[in-house]
Amino acid sequence: MDRKLKVLIVDDEPIVLKSIKMHLARDNFEIVTVLQAEDALKELKLKNVDIVLTDLMMPEMDGLEFMAAMKKQKSNAQIIMITGYATISTAIEAKKLGAFDYITKPFTKKELRETVLRLAEIIIATLDSQSNTSSEETLGNQGQKIVSDRFRIVGDNTWLVREENENVLIGVERPFLISLGRIKSVFLPKVGDNLRQGSSAIQFISVDLKSLELLSPLSGTVVEVNEVVLSNPNTVLQYPYGEGWLLRIKPSRFEEEIKVIGL
Repeated sequence: MDRKLKVLIVDDEPIVLKSIKMHLARDNFEIVTVLQAEDALKELKLKNVDIVLTDLMMPEMDGLEFMAAMKKQKSNAQIIMITGYATISTAIEAKKLGAFDYITKPFTKKELRETVLRLAEIIIATLDSQSNTSSEETLGNQGQKIVSDRFRIVGDNTWLVREENENVLIGVERPFLISLGRIKSVFLPKVGDNLRQGSSAIQFISVDLKSLELLSPLSGTVVEVNEVVLSNPNTVLQYPYGEGWLLRIKPSRFEEEIKVIGL
């Protein structure tokens, strides 16, 4: 892919726009900033925008209303929500409207770049895949399912990436964990364990001892687990699409099982 990805930042606070633009300045994006959602919609009509970072709380049209308007306008731009009011209901609504992820204020430069660069990597991989194949593979309703040869979202709780050596990297969607709050422990299978599709594979325990289980999206043998997550469990909530990946498996029935989960 030759062109730069275009990033549109929408926030009613000029200082926030300036800060985000500065944090992303070295990442080879073409960046456009606007103060109002209405202006952002005009920009989306005029230009081919790849990524939209939008604030949740804005006057006249808030972030969720803006996302709904984008959907009505049939924009293919991928969305990252910026909010100081993160709740499970907000996260779910944002995902329904097509958000890739969200970050909460105040955020660090690392948190911002990690989320944006992860999405950029997926978009680039998808565009490269489209240019190298005769099939019509489109991004479509990406907040719920990003279709590419590499990255896929399974339901509302798991993501996976098929690597060049055909191993599969598995992680968790942030909204799936948000109800837990601060995570005390993560229990992962051991290297060499054999997983069966649909079996309980991963468990998350919160500081108040609530728990959630994550089912394995595929069958296969565990070849690596993320030691960072084991030593610092909250990494999975802070950086679910980067440092917070969970495990890597060698799938045993990838082509058959990927169809079972609707991909």
